[in-house]
Amino acid sequence: MKMLLITAATTLMLPLAAQAQTTPDQTTPDDQNSASSSSSSPTTGDVSASSYGSGTTDADSLQVSGGGTAEAADGGTASTDSRAQFNENNAHARTVATARDDDERARSMTNTHVRRDGEVRSRSMTIYKERGEKPVIDRDVSTSD
Repeated sequence: MKMLLITAATTLMLPLAAQAQTTPDQTTPDDQNSASSSSSSPTTGDVSASSYGSGTTDADSLQVSGGGTAEAADGGTASTDSRAQFNENNAHARTVATARDDDERARSMTNTHVRRDGEVRSRSMTIYKERGEKPVIDRDVSTSD
């Protein structure tokens, strides 16, 4: 049995200039907000896909990361894509992992958003489908509340 395994990951950290009224020693772990999510397909078939994402923000920085894996056996195809974008107010990471063969397919997606105002949210979803069967869907949502 021939296996195809593809993995992708991204990490992005954006330091922000501290405001004039804030001293660097004022930041404590209580001032930090974070969230993470992950999702994966069942591993019983010939294809599987998984993805994850996490984000953190505090007074001085934004950080976002994500990645995924996709596996396909018996001549199937697998692909992953991980991207991150940022500006001074927010950061965003997106990961998609896809695997398929003749009678099965799996797709996993994660989106993570980090905002300068302290809001962090991460959403993951995986869909696994066999020919002639209903899809199996797994979702995970996390926020920094």
